[in-house]
Amino acid sequence: MSAEAPRPPLPTWLILPTLVTAIGWGSWALLTKTELPRPLAASLPLLACALLIWALEYRFPAQRSWNRRPDRTDLVLLVVNRLLDAALLATMVAAAALATARFGLELPWPTRWPVALQVAAGIVIAEVIRYALHRASHRPGLLWSVHRTHHEPRRMYVLNGPRLHPANYLWVAGAHGVTTLALGADLDVVLVIVNVTALFVIFQHANLDLRFDGLNRVFATPDVHRLHHARDMPSRGVNYSVVLVVIDRLFGTYAPPRPVPADGIGLSDVPSR
Repeated sequence: MSAEAPRPPLPTWLILPTLVTAIGWGSWALLTKTELPRPLAASLPLLACALLIWALEYRFPAQRSWNRRPDRTDLVLLVVNRLLDAALLATMVAAAALATARFGLELPWPTRWPVALQVAAGIVIAEVIRYALHRASHRPGLLWSVHRTHHEPRRMYVLNGPRLHPANYLWVAGAHGVTTLALGADLDVVLVIVNVTALFVIFQHANLDLRFDGLNRVFATPDVHRLHHARDMPSRGVNYSVVLVVIDRLFGTYAPPRPVPADGIGLSDVPSR
């Protein structure tokens, strides 16, 4: 019997909380305290975090064989979906402004709350919507035919998360962007929500073996989300959440972390349900 692999160092537990704090604070600071164009101010913190996560994959890999050059399809979809995100947000900002001006609507977003609470509220609202759509997309039919693009890779790494068919990306981005803007959230708040969510999308798919004690019972950490991509059929019916795996716990689709072999990632023939 082979010796049990050593646990990751305890300080690695701090990596996820540090990244979440950094992307939230950094995004808000660049958006509100600088003259940078909003697309650039929103993109820089996310790019910095993605590069750091990519470097961490080589220092703390879950599977060393997953560390190789990015797939071309992943790079193309990353660019296409980022542009789609910008276009969607611009459209919603214009639509919300028009509706407010023409109909005098008083939108219900709690704009007087501290920014951190507004971001937390936006993430919770969006997570419930995303969970329902993600779970539905694993049933046979049109949604699965679009979503299966995300499950094609045979490995987990930093660019697996953004690997979404553009139609799939529309409903993922719509959950946090369209919903919060329609409710009256300020664009800068929405962009912070978008960035925190995007960080989790990247992080939960990363090839990382870190300490997640306790975190993986609340948040969608890599060791939890890896089961969602495991090739055996039952595992693809678990851990649908993007940020808050506590939603899976509430609806009975949570599975605790377990090892997934290097060749155990990818598609089965049909969705689990």
